[in-house]
Amino acid sequence: MRILSNEDVRASLKWDAVLTALSDAFLNKDEYLIPDRVVLSASNDRSLLTMPCLSSEGYFGVKQVSVSPENVGRGLPIVQAWYTLMDPNGATILSAEADFLTCIRTAAVSALAASYLAHTGASTLLVIGTGALAPWMAEAHAHSRKYTKISIWGRDSEKAERTATEVRSRLPNVLVNTTANLEQAIRSVSVVSCATSSKDPIIRGAWLDPIHHVDIVGSFTSTMREVDTDAVLGSDVVVDDRQAVKTEAGDLISAQSKGWKFTQIRSDLAEVIRGNFIRGRRPTLFKSVGLAIEDLVLARLLVGS
Repeated sequence: MRILSNEDVRASLKWDAVLTALSDAFLNKDEYLIPDRVVLSASNDRSLLTMPCLSSEGYFGVKQVSVSPENVGRGLPIVQAWYTLMDPNGATILSAEADFLTCIRTAAVSALAASYLAHTGASTLLVIGTGALAPWMAEAHAHSRKYTKISIWGRDSEKAERTATEVRSRLPNVLVNTTANLEQAIRSVSVVSCATSSKDPIIRGAWLDPIHHVDIVGSFTSTMREVDTDAVLGSDVVVDDRQAVKTEAGDLISAQSKGWKFTQIRSDLAEVIRGNFIRGRRPTLFKSVGLAIEDLVLARLLVGS
């Protein structure tokens, strides 16, 4: 059995292999059993998420994730995770810290979607958020498309600068800056990647133009929102999974109050990868709630590495 730390995971997973493996997995998603995640809620907005998955070959994996927003004041990570992988004989073959695993797979799925959904000439990226996931979002996007500039926005300017410094260290050949005016920043870029735990919309539909591609990955409950209803109503919505978003995507669930329906989802990621999506004259909005298949695929890469 392999036992891996977060740093082991980071050193073992390479972006090209990750993006290829995830693309293949979404194309063959029907070969995996992906039950609904179990979410236990505790006081102070704390949550425990359990995400199991079974492959057609008999590999079984499960991730346990704790979300503790109050950890910000304690100097501890908000999100902490652990992953266990078993082979078809039921033997545990991998036990790994999954904080970086979660960041990598989340960022990679968004970057994969953007590689298909963003305009061909898109070269500027705005990352909204200053949490642990933000640098990974920038790094993954930069490995799937060539960006000339990446901007970072956060409510706390000091955290935004720290995030920008981390992104610069990972992407030394890309111009990275911070921005204070969110509306102006969104209007000046082609791709927007939002990774926050906000319960109130950050991105306004009125700020989006047909050239925009937006991905929102931070919200994972029915009460969390990163975009307002106008953004949903005015965009071509693409999701990672049509069923999962019905209970976990607060951005889309809230839009139903203004007449939007889940039947208006233009496509899911598998259909996009197959080439069954043609971009129209509206912004594209990719909503990802995160699927257990993503963790299982990367766990198998770790065993192979």
